[in-house]
This record gives sequence, C-alpha cells and structure tokens, in this order.
Amino acid sequence: MDASKIEPSIYRYILHHTKKSQLFLILLTLVSMPFVYAALEVPKLIINNALGNEGIPQDIFGIPLDQISYLLVLCFSFLSLVLINGGLKYVNNLYRGILGEKMLRQFRIELFSRILRFPRSHFKKVSQAEIIPMVTAETEPLGGFIGDAFALPVFQGGLLVTYLFFIFNQNPLLGIAAIALYPF
Repeated sequence: MDASKIEPSIYRYILHHTKKSQLFLILLTLVSMPFVYAALEVPKLIINNALGNEGIPQDIFGIPLDQISYLLVLCFSFLSLVLINGGLKYVNNLYRGILGEKMLRQFRIELFSRILRFPRSHFKKVSQAEIIPMVTAETEPLGGFIGDAFALPVFQGGLLVTYLFFIFNQNPLLGIAAIALYPF
C-alpha cells in the first residue's frame, strides 16, 4: 500500500491492519455464546428439576443422584459456567485492549510521519503545543474504538440472539412478545 494514501474510512483502516486479530476476537466471541446459553439453562434446571422434585432421582453419566446431590452438581455446574463466561469475557476484553493499544501506537507513528512531511515554513507558524496534543490526546479514543470496532457489535448481537433463542425455546409466544418490543 502506498504510504501517502489514506484509507477512506476508519473501518477500512482497522480491517487493513488488524484483519487476523479481528477474526480471532470474533471467533472468541462466538465460542463464548454456547456457554452463555448454558448459563441461562442451568438455573432453569435447578428450579424446575432439582428444587421442583421433577425426575428425582437423576442419573448423570450413569451415577444415580438424590435431590441434594443433583442440586449440588447443578450449582457447581452453574458456578463453573459463570467462571468460564467471566474468563472468556476477560480474555476478550484484554485482547481488545492490547489490539487497540498496538494499533493506536501504529496510528500515531503514521500520523507523526505525515506531520513531518509538512513544509518547514508550516512549523514556524505552528507551536509544538499544538502538534503534540494532536498526536497523543486526540488520537487516544481511537485505541478503544479500534479494539471494539468489530468484536463488540458481534458480542452484543450474539448475546441478543442467544437470549432470544433461549426465550423462544421456553415459550414461543413470550419470544414473539419480546421481539415485538424491540422497535420501541
């Protein structure tokens, strides 16, 4: 790519420089969605089956369990899912932050190299107090945006689809009522 050419949009700039990292973040986000669904399903099993006395005694992997044992297995399963979801979200956020900082550094270097192309006469008119904040402070919000540009909408959309799928699995009428409220 020509060093003097500027990408026409920030999204193209981000994709041009971070395509593999963005795909990794999206894949990590998609991997986390089954765990989110399972974390919604286990409390339902706790309430309906373990506390509601439906289907007790229960067999898990061929091991017969009484009501208390079954409840404990489900509670520890839920705790495990909460920890897994938290860990995946932490890794996702950490990687997005690292990606944003890397790209922010690269963006500042590119911006500084463009500033150095200005004619010398321009630097006599402009003070360092104007140039340095432009390169540092005014580009800072881009770091967070670069990390979030693609992965965050996929994560939020994935959560929405997962929650809707869960609601529709419980009661289709409730699901229709839920999506009917979205336009408002």
